[in-house]
Amino acid sequence: MLFRGPLKAGLLLALGLLAAASPHKQKRSKSCSGGKPPGSLPGSGSGAGSGAGSGTGSGTGSGTGSGTGSGSGSGSGTDTGVTYRDLVVIGGGATGVFSAWRAIEDGNLSVAVIEASDRLGGHVNTYYDLATHLPVDYGVQAYINNEQTQEFFARFNVSLNAAATSPFKTYVADFKAGIVIPNATYPDPTTLIDPLTNYLGVLATNFPFLSEGIYDLPDPVPEDLLMPFGQFVAKYNLTDVVSVIFMFAHNVGNIFEAPTLYVVQSFGVSHILGLASGYMYAPAGNQAVYDAAANWLGNRVVYNTKVASTVRNQDGTTTITLTNGASIITKKVLITIPPTTTNLAGFDLDDEETSLFKQWSDVPYYVGVTTQTGLPDLTNFINIDLSSAGNLPSTPFLWRLETVGVPGYQTVKVVGEADSAKAQGVVRDAVTKIGTSLATLGISNSTVPAEDIFAAWEQHEFLTLNVPTDSIRSGFYNSIQQNSSFDFGDNNYSPGYRKAVQIVVPKDIPRICKRG
Repeated sequence: MLFRGPLKAGLLLALGLLAAASPHKQKRSKSCSGGKPPGSLPGSGSGAGSGAGSGTGSGTGSGTGSGTGSGSGSGSGTDTGVTYRDLVVIGGGATGVFSAWRAIEDGNLSVAVIEASDRLGGHVNTYYDLATHLPVDYGVQAYINNEQTQEFFARFNVSLNAAATSPFKTYVADFKAGIVIPNATYPDPTTLIDPLTNYLGVLATNFPFLSEGIYDLPDPVPEDLLMPFGQFVAKYNLTDVVSVIFMFAHNVGNIFEAPTLYVVQSFGVSHILGLASGYMYAPAGNQAVYDAAANWLGNRVVYNTKVASTVRNQDGTTTITLTNGASIITKKVLITIPPTTTNLAGFDLDDEETSLFKQWSDVPYYVGVTTQTGLPDLTNFINIDLSSAGNLPSTPFLWRLETVGVPGYQTVKVVGEADSAKAQGVVRDAVTKIGTSLATLGISNSTVPAEDIFAAWEQHEFLTLNVPTDSIRSGFYNSIQQNSSFDFGDNNYSPGYRKAVQIVVPKDIPRICKRG
């Protein structure tokens, strides 16, 4: 377990942007004119805040932003004017912000970022203690330590520290049964590099096309990737490292039943090599780099806004109408939000695109911060299921109760329960049962939890999208990019490290410049 929380692949900041397995430096692309926007975008906003978070909008729209712990500022309003941009990025999460930054700095492109919420950062969630202002990161917790991560944080003057094994007391417990196992230990991933070499060898030898983190699948797709992961474990004798794989890939839900492809994408070559080289975290809180990026991007970002409609024009450009009434004509659209039919409701999808996107299903995922639980402070609790194969919990489950070193708080992640209230119920049930078990064992005089134990609570909607194995076998992932004029680069194309950012942005800069 690493201090600030064990590393979870689906949440490893995608700033990983490059798999650690890729040693070559990304080449800078040639520039073209238009990097500085000719005036504010309609309804755009700028500014960043910490603590409670604040910001103001500019242009014809205005507004204020707030968030749990920090905010990037927001702007919204009504506008009927038309602006022109080389690139429009849909979504201000890790991929969107990184893409916008590189397109502006590498290509001198004019860029607009359309963000539905009042802040940048996506699956980054930081809660700041009101008294001490210390950060509690409960979404993204750590970053792959590579050149791109270092460059990104240095550019926005946000420091990084090496993540280390948690120094705090850790208990292993069956959350469902309410049994704390006093002297049990759980594997530390940093001590299992050697056993993981077998898994690494299997992946590198059989699936080298996955090493960079994108769904660049051959035809035919290897059947090993389509089999349930439990069968894959048995075939390649990986039982001894399943618990470590689950640390990173618990987002897939019932891991032994999930297609191997989705497990490998959540914990693959880059993550293993990342363990060997170490991970990084931001002492100021992971939201800090996005607040800094929000300040830098300024009025290039339109907050609290979605796409109302799009029209793909004959000259290769796209006209985007936003929900605030503004219109943008752009040479290229990069979609970094999960490409579900709900999220893409405003896009002029053709029948083939619609038939692809409606195939997605989701593994629900909630994250939060608990307080006043009555459990021992500065303590970790790891969930196992004593009655299941590999002692791994089945959905719906609370992954862990973890401390990040800030007194009074523990972070939680609930997998496989779509209803928010029921997901919180999973947490409350575990807290109550753990407290009872600790008291019975005489380990702790745990008190009764407060009525409301949640200091923060968020849904990571569509974090882990998947399609049936028959769809994968039929070329689903290649069809998305080949049969759409839009580019896609969200977590569901390059889980955990955003290799897609490198692919869809720098290589496309010359092409964008030539359009229009």
